[in-house]
Formats: sequence, structure tokens, C-alpha cells
Amino acid sequence: MPIPGFNEYGLLDDGTYACTMREVEAALAWNEQRRRLTESLQAFIRNELLERFTTIPPLVLDGSYVTSEESPANINLVIELQGLPSDQQWEGQMLYLRNVELFGTYKIDMRPSLEKLGQDFVSYFRSCDPRKALEKELDCKIKKGLLRLMS
Repeated sequence: MPIPGFNEYGLLDDGTYACTMREVEAALAWNEQRRRLTESLQAFIRNELLERFTTIPPLVLDGSYVTSEESPANINLVIELQGLPSDQQWEGQMLYLRNVELFGTYKIDMRPSLEKLGQDFVSYFRSCDPRKALEKELDCKIKKGLLRLMS
């Protein structure tokens, strides 16, 4: 199923939309800056996740990258760890300790999501940033859509 279009506010409508990397490229890599971020996302998966996980966990994409903004600076990303073996959940938590380095290398602001530890960053990212909501004249209680990248 293709990624839906953006609404009048430049956001995806509320929901979490499953997608492939090919669909992400088709929907979000429409200019040079966005292509660079997409290539960084692919490098992050290749360099940081393939060696740590037997199966790449779902990755939830957010931030200005998942909007109609022309020049997003980075990608917000949540690694969903629930359902993985405990050693791989640990790997995801340890990867988060390198978040500053990962941001510098890949322009990815990564968060692990593990419900048993109270880490529900997917729900958190569905909420609009109050400053962005004010800029767009939105009710800050509005929920926005996210992309769940499936391997």
C-alpha cells in the first residue's frame, strides 16, 4: 500500500502506515536534501542494524522528514524492540547510548521503544510539537501520522 499524501498542514493524517524502503524513497526523497537523508537512513540500517539484529525490527519514522517540508534537517526514528529476544532488546538499548554519535553520522535521532520499560516513543511522536502546531495554527492535541518501515 503506498504512503498516503500529506494533508493541508503538510502532515500525514493520524495513523501509523506500514511501508517499505522503496515506498519511502518514492514518497519522501523528492529533492537533494531528502535523498541525502534517505541514503543516511539506508546506511544506518546497513551499518548499525544488520549486524545487531537477526531480523531488522520495525522502524517508525517521524520528524520533519515525514512532512511536506522541503529541507528537513534530520529523521526521528523509533526502533520497536518488543517481541525481540532479550539479547536483541539489549542491543537496541545499547545502540541508543550512541545517539549523539549516530545523529552526527546519519542525521538520525533514534529512540528505542520497549513497552515493558515504559518507552512508548511511537505514541509520543504521534503528538504534534506545540511550537510546530502554533506555526501551522493547529490544535496541539491533533495526532499526526507516522511511517512504520518494515524490512
